[in-house]
Amino acid sequence: MLKAKMTKQDEDKLKKFDAALKEATTPKEVRQKSDHNQAMGNAYKYATELLAGFVIGAIMGWSIDNWLQTKPLFMIVFIFVGAAAGILNVVKSSKRDFEAQQKAQENAKNGEQDIALNGKEN
Repeated sequence: MLKAKMTKQDEDKLKKFDAALKEATTPKEVRQKSDHNQAMGNAYKYATELLAGFVIGAIMGWSIDNWLQTKPLFMIVFIFVGAAAGILNVVKSSKRDFEAQQKAQENAKNGEQDIALNGKEN
């Protein structure tokens, strides 16, 4: 097996990088940034699901209105149906995300207890 020898300059660069990395982020800051990014991702997901319900309902209603020549009756009806479907999707999705977050917090809490009892991570 080949072993690459590190020069003194490489070791200094590595030590500087390691120190800068430890100084740049602490676990608490990383966790806060991660939570913020996850919250923003969820917000965009919910907005997209809600908007998709409106748009699909409007397109379906417009198509049926053009087919039956009943403008704007079905478009109005299907906008409300699409809005209801979008709201239902947001509620289901947020409930699923909330349950996943609760489970992650519970697992993290149990993991912290394991570390405290065993003195090491699993």
